[in-house]
Amino acid sequence: MLGFTFFKIKGESMSPKIPNESYVLSCSWFAKFFLAEGKKILIQHQQLGLIVKTVALVDHHGFIWVKGENTQSISVEQLGPISGSQVIGRVLSVFTRT
Repeated sequence: MLGFTFFKIKGESMSPKIPNESYVLSCSWFAKFFLAEGKKILIQHQQLGLIVKTVALVDHHGFIWVKGENTQSISVEQLGPISGSQVIGRVLSVFTRT
């Protein structure tokens, strides 16, 4: 299967692009083949659990560095490097309440 996941956003770290209380649809297959700077991904972070962040950089060791979209979000350095095994999926669509 393609590994689709529907996930509810809790928090402001990705706003305004992905507001609090919105939903994202992610797919694990797309994350493995189309991972690049600027893409939104769903990851299993060691300290923070299941979170959505934006890819800031994929370094020469293959580690993924991620960031939030809000200025109040945790910094790239505080989030630390993410391995490919921590990536649950790439965000395909965002559903917000209107």
